[in-house]
Amino acid sequence: MKKLNIILAVALVVMSIRAIGQQSQTKLSVDAIEAKINQLKQPQIIDARSAAEFEQIHLKNAFVLSQDSAKAATQINSLDRQKPVFVYAIGNARSAILAKRLRTLGFNEVYELPGGIANWVGSGKPVEKLAKKELDLSAFHDLIGKEKLVLIDFGSKYCPGCIKMAPVADSAATETGVKIVRIEVFDNTKLAHQLQINAIPNIALYKDGALIWQKDGIFPKGEIVNAVKTGQALSANAK
Repeated sequence: MKKLNIILAVALVVMSIRAIGQQSQTKLSVDAIEAKINQLKQPQIIDARSAAEFEQIHLKNAFVLSQDSAKAATQINSLDRQKPVFVYAIGNARSAILAKRLRTLGFNEVYELPGGIANWVGSGKPVEKLAKKELDLSAFHDLIGKEKLVLIDFGSKYCPGCIKMAPVADSAATETGVKIVRIEVFDNTKLAHQLQINAIPNIALYKDGALIWQKDGIFPKGEIVNAVKTGQALSANAK
C-alpha cells in the first residue's frame, strides 16, 4: 500500500508539471506570440471570426475558419498537429472555444492571442486590412478640442460588447447633454495604438482635449453619467 501511494504521488507530480507546462505554452504575452510567429516560415494562424471581420482586418498569414462545419473540419485536418497553432478573435471568447476544440483534436501547441486582435492592434502589431483613410492623431485632437467635454466610444461594428454598450453610452450622453463620437477601432489601427486602446468596447471622456476618464468592457450607464457630471463640475468650478 505504501509503495502504491508513492507511485500515485509521483504520478500526480508529473501531471501537475505537465499541466503547468501546458498553461505556460498557452498564456504567452502579445510580444511573445509575435516573436514565436516570426520564428516560423509558415505559421498556422486561425481567425475565429467571421469572413466579413477577416476581410476588414486580420493577421498576416492567417486564414478564417469556414462557417460550414464540414469545410472547417477539412481546414483543420490540413494543419500539422505537431506544429504550433495560433488562434484569435476580437477578444478571447470565440478563440477560447476554438482552442479547446483544437486541443481535443490532438494539437500539441495551441496559443490564444491574449486580448485578441483588439489587443494586437492596440499594441501596434502589424495587420493586413482594407485600405481606408484613417483618422490621424492630429485630426483626433482637433476633434476632441472643439468640445469642452466629449465622450469617445471606441469599438467595432462586429464586436458584440460594443453593440451592447453603444445604446448605453448614447443614453448617458443624452442624459448629460455631452457630445458623443464613435470611432471604429479596426479602421483606425494607428490611432488605436497611439491612444493605447487594447480592449473594446472602450469609453473615454475628454475635457478640453485631455483624457479625464476611461473604461473598457461592459458596465452600467451610471458610471458614464457620474464621470461626465464630475467633468462638468470641474468645468464649472474652473470658471
